[in-house]
Amino acid sequence: MGPDLEVDLRPGQSLLLPRGWVHNPHTLDAKARSIHLTFAIRERTPVWIAEKLVGGVIEKDAFRRVILPGDITGQRLSAHVRDVRQALIEHLAGLDVNDFAQSLYRAAVSEKEYTT
Repeated sequence: MGPDLEVDLRPGQSLLLPRGWVHNPHTLDAKARSIHLTFAIRERTPVWIAEKLVGGVIEKDAFRRVILPGDITGQRLSAHVRDVRQALIEHLAGLDVNDFAQSLYRAAVSEKEYTT
């Protein structure tokens, strides 16, 4: 199967492809010079915010209790899911959104690792 899209660029032009696009850059003239650069831009998505929201519960006792191996089945597991969901709802309801947004901003400008 051929490509979904072909783009011919002239000297001085550039093309920005979104993250995840499979591509095969090349020159049509073997003597021509060309450069292909990849920049990893830290994209911020709602999932990133959700991960930070959930990550904030690590110090709360309600989220640090051990779930026994025998409880990872059927109704027992469903009960744990309900309990954790309720604890998470309560945690999020008590969150100071402005304070959290400030800490989120600090994380956004200081994180070195590329995630999500």
